[in-house]
Amino acid sequence: MSQTVKKALDVERRKALFVVLSPQEGDETDDLHGSTYTAEDIELARDSFNRHCRKANLFHCVELTSQEAVIDQCYINPADFTLEDGRVIKKDAWLQVWHFPEGDVADTLWQAVKSGDINGVSTYARAKIETLEA
Repeated sequence: MSQTVKKALDVERRKALFVVLSPQEGDETDDLHGSTYTAEDIELARDSFNRHCRKANLFHCVELTSQEAVIDQCYINPADFTLEDGRVIKKDAWLQVWHFPEGDVADTLWQAVKSGDINGVSTYARAKIETLEA
């Protein structure tokens, strides 16, 4: 008679999924600044970020080192999907997966993510807004 041996280890992966931008075509939503984005705008922004930046920073003030936070994945979502809590992530949303390795600063950041004190990322995009007459 053979027995199955199962091993278990409770290890946190210390990864967080963030929506950077989500398209608002066809709905009434907007971002915290009242801006809306098309799927094409989001893809262009993601491409520019991947080419010119691809670095994590804290509140637009401090660039984080790879010992503090790393952007593991940065991509455009190919299809709608639903999270465990019921929230829907739209097709064409720009997503990032951040990893917080072990260390003093990373531990503090990871705890802030887990508590909800850090619950999103920002593009820190600047734009000149112009109202167009129809």
